[in-house]
Amino acid sequence: MDSIACDLADLEQVREAAEHVVGLVAGRLDVLINNAGVAALALTRSSSGHEMHFAVNHLGHFALTGHLLPALLNAFQPRVVNVSSVLHRLGRCRPDRLHPSHRYHRWSAYFDSKLANLLFTQGLATWAHTRRLPLRAIAAHPGLVNTTLGSSALRADGRNVEARLLEKIQARWHSPAQAAWPLVRAATDPRAASGEFFGPGGRWEWSGVPVRVRAARRARDPGAAKQLWRLSQQLTGHPFPPPGRSSPQGER
Repeated sequence: MDSIACDLADLEQVREAAEHVVGLVAGRLDVLINNAGVAALALTRSSSGHEMHFAVNHLGHFALTGHLLPALLNAFQPRVVNVSSVLHRLGRCRPDRLHPSHRYHRWSAYFDSKLANLLFTQGLATWAHTRRLPLRAIAAHPGLVNTTLGSSALRADGRNVEARLLEKIQARWHSPAQAAWPLVRAATDPRAASGEFFGPGGRWEWSGVPVRVRAARRARDPGAAKQLWRLSQQLTGHPFPPPGRSSPQGER
């Protein structure tokens, strides 16, 4: 198994990593799962000045997908799976008002980034559909997972009581292996359609077998998806070809 180290907050590293991936897969990529993420960080900004949850959880994936687009379009039925969270329902992603320092909250920033994952999925599905491309953009969320995501950032900031409480709660959640089921279904189900969303089918979508789920209304707002797409293009150097320009190699 090959691996490539990449800091998703560094857009130049993202571009270089995409080049390495294209070489490893000989120019053809069938499935891309955008699953890296950070949570509960104190206010931190990337080298480009973007709030870190938004930079890593959304912008890095947006740029990576755009740079890998030629390889994806060389596949017969390519798909991109963006991993969101059941907690996207608490997000308030406003592309025109991104995390002002005086109103920053670590968990709100995380929720907003998970909402952005779904808006990106909608934007990518629309982008491919208007160009009559076979690319499918699908979203998934793992439910609530027993990991150190969040608590490790809290401990790094000396918030040990909050971290211990979170870890106690997380211990009751399902395992990473079980949490991967919705992602696997989104990546492999031949009947999965572009724009669909998969998550655990249990109570409140916290755990259970993977099923189709419904995103929050604000995650289905086409105006917000379009606005986020435009902003993301601008902030990442336009990795997706805009209307009126020639398409990347492989688009047909």
